Amino acid sequence: MLSIRFAIEGDLRFISHRDTVRLFERALARAAIPVRMSTGFNPRPTMSLPLPRAVGVASRDERLIVELRETADPADVARRLEGQLPGGLRLLSVEAMSRDAARHPRAVTYEMTLEPREVESVQRHVAALLAQGSVCVQRRDPKSDRPRTIDVRPLIRDMAVVDDRLRWTQLVDPSGGVKPGEVLAVLGLPARDCLHRVERVRVEFGASAA
Repeated sequence: MLSIRFAIEGDLRFISHRDTVRLFERALARAAIPVRMSTGFNPRPTMSLPLPRAVGVASRDERLIVELRETADPADVARRLEGQLPGGLRLLSVEAMSRDAARHPRAVTYEMTLEPREVESVQRHVAALLAQGSVCVQRRDPKSDRPRTIDVRPLIRDMAVVDDRLRWTQLVDPSGGVKPGEVLAVLGLPARDCLHRVERVRVEFGASAA
């Protein structure tokens, strides 16, 4: 099993989670990496992105977990894979990992560069958010189309504005965490105008809670 870390930036940040997986399926096939296939009528490469990235958000810390059908040298995999990746996707590392290694995302840190006119307002919103015990947003359930209330505050571990940079760390809730765009909305920053300026900078992993 391999852990492949990569960064995604530029226009490529606008591709979906599904397209990112397909991109790697093709790249691994062209690089002749011995990926294990699933069983059944429609076998697919056994790989996963543990923490899907919101479309439009760049990232310096993405992780793809790939199961192999035979042992492969991580350095050789990195060398062969690197030449098959498109511009906008940088390979950071390829490492062997055991099946009991930490692979469950626990927290994720984001950053966003603020425009000068935004700094003071965002600082006020950050102070207000941190001072409250509950900050709720409304989200439409994609299956029922009914409104769903999400309490953002318990999922924000820390948040600050330093110079012209907004930085926050949010916890990953398996039952349905907060989206970066929802955090921006609470801070008075419309997601449709600002989400493309957000960058995921770090993901923390831990063992399964089960």
